[in-house]
Amino acid sequence: MITYMIKRLLLIIPMLFLILLVTFVISTFMSQNARLNQMEGLVEWEYILAERERMGYYDPWYVKLGKYFDNFFRGDWGTSYIVASGMPVTTLIAKIFPKTIELVILPIILIPILSVKLGVTSAKNRNNWKDTIVRGIMMLGVCIPVFWLATLVQYFVGTSLFNFTYGTFNLDITSPNSISMRYPNSAWPFSTGFRLIDAFLFNDQVLLQDTIIHMVLPALCMTVIALAGITRQTRASMLDVMQKDYVRTARAKGVSETDVINKHSLRNALIPTSTAIVANTAALLTGSLFVEMSFNYTGMGYFMVSAIRLGDYVVVNGILVFNAIIILSGTLAADILYTIIDPRIVYT
Repeated sequence: MITYMIKRLLLIIPMLFLILLVTFVISTFMSQNARLNQMEGLVEWEYILAERERMGYYDPWYVKLGKYFDNFFRGDWGTSYIVASGMPVTTLIAKIFPKTIELVILPIILIPILSVKLGVTSAKNRNNWKDTIVRGIMMLGVCIPVFWLATLVQYFVGTSLFNFTYGTFNLDITSPNSISMRYPNSAWPFSTGFRLIDAFLFNDQVLLQDTIIHMVLPALCMTVIALAGITRQTRASMLDVMQKDYVRTARAKGVSETDVINKHSLRNALIPTSTAIVANTAALLTGSLFVEMSFNYTGMGYFMVSAIRLGDYVVVNGILVFNAIIILSGTLAADILYTIIDPRIVYT
């Protein structure tokens, strides 16, 4: 296993270089031109020529490529010029990635537990009312667009529910900074970047309540949508495994149905399901574009969309590389998870 992990880590290196090569093309033909186009008509032509010279606009492609790789491995991923003007991309990612982690930590915990439980229940009760209910929920989750669900949830909770319960209760559910803006970081000895951790460390109940309020609805939407696909995968895997000869043999030997499901069927059915779970976890960590934009939650997905819309290709490039590293790490974690689920799997 250790030998296999070393091989996989070594394989990640050429894949990372390939990703960097693709992003180099993006940064060369988009970010430089966008930056220079911003300056045209605003400054003298001499300044534009000087900026071109500073950016290496006239350098050969191989010189640009060498500088790009050198800057990347030194931690210089460029500086944002629109989305977070003057801020290094690495600093921007360090600020927004903790918010994405806080948002997705609840779905990451709930989705595997609920999807496996629902999938097993549906497979055990095939074609009866329990199976029908679970399959109906799965179909709704698969068919409903997440941005439409997010809009409905915001309208129901922000308008109907609070008006019905509290009368004219004024609560902005779309702005994650509506309350915490009164607590500047300069007033704290330090900040971890995680709002929940900061609220506990400094006993800030207002910040804690504000953070939880703005995390519940986006996390709920992400859980509902992702839950459907993984539950369907679990159900299909369980139905396939339950038809195997060793499962029928276990039943014939008098093994209890609970042991047949948990010890003989479930662990083998989890092998394909674990792939979906790890892929979903990696996708959540890279930022849910539609959810974060719908709820105005300033995480990875929000800034990715904002950078694309505003033409800040330096930020697009940096977030793209960071997301690629997360996905590559996720594939390695999936292979390791296989051996934990089924020790019979041996990599050579």
